[in-house]
Amino acid sequence: MKATVHVHPFERRNRLADLGLDEEILRQAIQRGFAEWAACTQNHPPSVPGLLAWGETVRALRDLLAPLGWERSNEGNLPFTVNEGKTVALSVATGDEQTGKPDETPCTRSSKGPRTAGAVAANAKQLDLFPIAMLPEDLAKIKGEGQRMTWLLLLHRDEGDREVRCELSRPTSMSENQHVDGWIERIILGSIPFDGDLVVLPSSNAPERPASDVVEIKRRG
Repeated sequence: MKATVHVHPFERRNRLADLGLDEEILRQAIQRGFAEWAACTQNHPPSVPGLLAWGETVRALRDLLAPLGWERSNEGNLPFTVNEGKTVALSVATGDEQTGKPDETPCTRSSKGPRTAGAVAANAKQLDLFPIAMLPEDLAKIKGEGQRMTWLLLLHRDEGDREVRCELSRPTSMSENQHVDGWIERIILGSIPFDGDLVVLPSSNAPERPASDVVEIKRRG
């Protein structure tokens, strides 16, 4: 089934509001993770920059959403951020080069474990409870009674285009090699440019906003 894709700022703002979210909060969390990646040097082990970026994005997402009633939930070492009503759960993942491109179909860059597989299966099961004749945009909004929707905050750092592309998407399938590769709904967020040594934070009224609008991310040698 083809995913419903929200691209226009008005559409994605409204859909995020349905989920109790704001794009600026998601972007700030990603920017803080990127700053952590940029602070690494060649003396760090090769796997550390990506791990630090992922971990800082998760932490920032939790910090920024906590005043809105969201809570952390570590399930089998897989960190989720869950809304107060326990109906929406967010997880952070790195996507491939198709991430953030509305006409493409992204997948996660790495394979995922049983906890992610279980969350994806639960998303798909919710859709199985409803008639196939429903429009994709209506299917995208449903959730089974007593169940929660799991969404992936998917991000990809494109060093050629000098930007971080990102989207918040609801997964429904995984490939044989356990990469998440199917979606019922995708909310394409605005890309985050990085030029030289600076990333500019968009102005926002989001809680716990950094005092400065510019984060210095000079990549150390």
